[in-house]
Amino acid sequence: MISFKSLQTHLEHNFTRNQGSTDTAALDAEDTASPEDFRAFADAAQKMATTTSVMNEGLRAEHGITKSIIDGIQ
Repeated sequence: MISFKSLQTHLEHNFTRNQGSTDTAALDAEDTASPEDFRAFADAAQKMATTTSVMNEGLRAEHGITKSIIDGIQ
């Protein structure tokens, strides 16, 4: 079974990689203004939005687990 810390590390790695891809695609689209570059940027932006959403859900889950543990102790 995968640990939560391992999953979080994997998500952070994906976030960093997607952020770099989005930045590169934005710069390429700015320089050449070709339809392919704009499409690549749109794809990268969609991946970034998905990654951000997954990261937020992971943080929400971590908060919920921590809150449950604290409530269980009280």
